[in-house]
Amino acid sequence: MSLSGCVDDIQGRVEDEAAGRLVSMTAASPSFFYAGGSHRTGERQHAETSYTQESIPIVASGELEGVSRTVELEGIHTDSTAKAQDYNSVRSNKRRSEVDFGDDGDDLDEDTLDRLYEYLDDEPTVSQRFVVVVPDASVTGHEQSLADAITPEILLEQLAAEPSRLDGEGSVYAWGRAKAGTETGNLYCWGDNHSRAADSGGDNEIRCRTTHLAIDTDGSSRGIAVERMGEGVAVCTVPGDEGEPSWRFVPDDLDDDDGDGVPTRLESWGEETSVGETTMSSCLVGAVTVQPPGCPCPMPALFHARRFRHDDQLLYVGGWIIDDAPLYEHSVTMLVADGPNDIVDVEHGDDFAAMRRAAESGFTRDRGRFGSVCYDGEFNRESLAYLPPAFHEGDGPQRLASISKRSARTGRNPQTGKEIQGTDDDEYHHYGDRLRFPLADGDGEGEAMRGLVGALDCPIVRVDPGESCHNGCCCPSRDCECNWLPAMNGQSPR
Repeated sequence: MSLSGCVDDIQGRVEDEAAGRLVSMTAASPSFFYAGGSHRTGERQHAETSYTQESIPIVASGELEGVSRTVELEGIHTDSTAKAQDYNSVRSNKRRSEVDFGDDGDDLDEDTLDRLYEYLDDEPTVSQRFVVVVPDASVTGHEQSLADAITPEILLEQLAAEPSRLDGEGSVYAWGRAKAGTETGNLYCWGDNHSRAADSGGDNEIRCRTTHLAIDTDGSSRGIAVERMGEGVAVCTVPGDEGEPSWRFVPDDLDDDDGDGVPTRLESWGEETSVGETTMSSCLVGAVTVQPPGCPCPMPALFHARRFRHDDQLLYVGGWIIDDAPLYEHSVTMLVADGPNDIVDVEHGDDFAAMRRAAESGFTRDRGRFGSVCYDGEFNRESLAYLPPAFHEGDGPQRLASISKRSARTGRNPQTGKEIQGTDDDEYHHYGDRLRFPLADGDGEGEAMRGLVGALDCPIVRVDPGESCHNGCCCPSRDCECNWLPAMNGQSPR
């Protein structure tokens, strides 16, 4: 090694030591929602087929021994979306004649409604999930930690590619960094492996740019209702005239101080609880509107997010799912859980089946094997595999029937105060008595309730890229690439 090389090596070590003294943690691990492995092949399922990855590094600023310094913290954003085929047709084209979910109480005009249902009749995006991982960092001399700085509102600003107040003047933490050869601190794609990533497997698409969220947190007039039984929880939206809050915390433990029914603002993650070495917030659920690429107008959805502290890292996990209730008669969207999300660590390897087995061996509940797969069908015996066990027997089916029928009720027109009717007013007027929830009402007469069911407690997998990863995704902490997506979604690489 030359003298200049020695000097550079010594300087690098000094800088690393200074960074270690200024900031407590700097590393993040690639993490994502489990995509269902080999259990994503059912006829009544919507599975994720599009994956995106992006580096979102954070610059921490502080002063050490009288010298101002900046340290770059790793940040990793993994994003996934699920599309549906002919979403209208499987719902027997039971579109509502009036759609009223907007915050201002105005119906969508007929032309806009037609274009929305045309979008839903093609190949619409029906759900999107994200996992953002950053170090659980603090800066010497500053009380505010990174966990304090990233509130739900700040996180949504970043995911929506909006100017973030995390970057304000005098901030300790700021998103992004300037890549060599650029003049800005904009986010950039890591790995530079677009062509190889696209060949990761099956019908999956992997891009180096995340699909930014297009969410209006105040766009829906609907409220959030929660049904509990034992450890099971079911969450749906209900018409605004029920007076339920549009945002609420849904804790894993009913005795939690953030108990169901407490309206929340997006300025805090609320109280935390601990399970083993993992600390987590309650799940924040909201009635929102979303407008994914190609959608002609905002459409109703349920948003969910929570924060985990695990292995000196912060994991912000969540997403949205289309809300059927305001769009279709006799339909409901339901988010379910029976405990906190499992967080499983696996090592990268060339045997994808072995990686899946390693991940699933760490799941604490049978439902975990379906991962982020959504069930789409009638609430019959087949749906039980996707529902928490507490709702399978006893009063459970009736509890689910109750919240589902509340959600499917159209509500009252805010101008007239009258109940909004369906496509056939006379027939639909008494549909509450005719609507059948098969798990509770059996196979008798009446229209069967259809449900789109998503898991709030979908397992989260963290990958240790190891020494020799290759093909497909970049691991910024190791300057390498690893192809973990086929391992988690059950499809073979090309």
